[in-house]
Amino acid sequence: MKVIVVRSGGFAGLERRGEADTAGDPVLRDLIGQIDLTVPPRRPVPAPDRFVYEITIGDTTVEAGESQLTGPLRALVHHVLR
Repeated sequence: MKVIVVRSGGFAGLERRGEADTAGDPVLRDLIGQIDLTVPPRRPVPAPDRFVYEITIGDTTVEAGESQLTGPLRALVHHVLR
């Protein structure tokens, strides 16, 4: 399963994109197993110098502000963007 993370915003307004596939990544598979996207994070409130993340797992895409990233979702974002 393909996972795409796009981070935008922040002080410089730069966009960063990462892409990974669960086929060869057992850590990514484990993280996805811990995330429930049927209850997506609340829509982020725009704020100066804050990042916004667009997270796509398979056919599902959610958007989250940096303050909404917790637990496995935060770990997944950092794993894919590194």
